[in-house]
Amino acid sequence: MKTTIKNHLEELQVSNERMLLYHSDNKMLISFFKDLKEKLVYLQELTDMEARYNLTAISDYIEELTKIDSELTHIDISIQLKEVAKEKKVAKVNAKLF
Repeated sequence: MKTTIKNHLEELQVSNERMLLYHSDNKMLISFFKDLKEKLVYLQELTDMEARYNLTAISDYIEELTKIDSELTHIDISIQLKEVAKEKKVAKVNAKLF
């Protein structure tokens, strides 16, 4: 399915570029298609990231935890990317999902 989504995004990017050229005399449409291009690139990056890191599994786990405890307010997730050579270096990400 990821390949299909990736193919659709690429097709949309090509169509967007064609429409941008076709409507190059209309400033409002140029702005719209440039904005659309940025969003399509962003979606492409998210799709690639999901394929690399399997974010769907993390999302499924969060859903399961919220089903178990409906009053849950925070979930801490720790992911080790590689072996610790000298000292543990941590990056924190805080996200509000409400």
